[in-house]
Amino acid sequence: MKITIFFLSTLFGMYACGTGPTPPKTDIGTTPPTSNAVEVSAAAAQPSATPIAASDQPKTVIEFFNLLPEKYFPLEGCFRETDKDCKKARADYLKTFTEVADIKNGYFKGGCDGAQSCIEMAIFKRPDGSYLVGIQTTAEVMNDFYFLDYAGGAWRDASAEVPGFSQKNWYEMPRIGTTMKVFEKKVIEKGDDYEITEKGRKLYDLVWKDGKFSKT
Repeated sequence: MKITIFFLSTLFGMYACGTGPTPPKTDIGTTPPTSNAVEVSAAAAQPSATPIAASDQPKTVIEFFNLLPEKYFPLEGCFRETDKDCKKARADYLKTFTEVADIKNGYFKGGCDGAQSCIEMAIFKRPDGSYLVGIQTTAEVMNDFYFLDYAGGAWRDASAEVPGFSQKNWYEMPRIGTTMKVFEKKVIEKGDDYEITEKGRKLYDLVWKDGKFSKT
């Protein structure tokens, strides 16, 4: 009995003084290696359970999509009386219509059905950590293009940063790389309040470097 008590006392003293065996190390909190995969599933593109604060700077194309105002991309499934800021409709759109959610390269493409518009988005990072957001929307073969900034909880038109920007042009959002091809927007049918367009002949490239586009 004395031997057992002495052994336990000695073992306790070793741990108390930090001289006992060191527990095995774990990797808790370690960031896993970045995957080479660039396309994620629609489930991975769902909004976070924690809403993004208006003052926070989004960092992924999906975060920008989740904050995009309806004036740029109306959501047909949004019932504003019960769906504040269309959060449920936005989550449903991502679940139903996501075609490509390439988080690594800052590109998103969502499809459409009936009255619901399609969307393509690409984000271009500036040296100061902010982003220029490029958007193409398609509704019943009518195409619109936007270049926007988001800061301090507000969006602003940033098309002046795109050399030669015009709604008469067709801007092909790059999925990989930062070179944006610019085409002529060809009108194939026009009415009093609508215009049906498609991509026409190529005009030039816009290369993103050092936080700005240059025409080549």
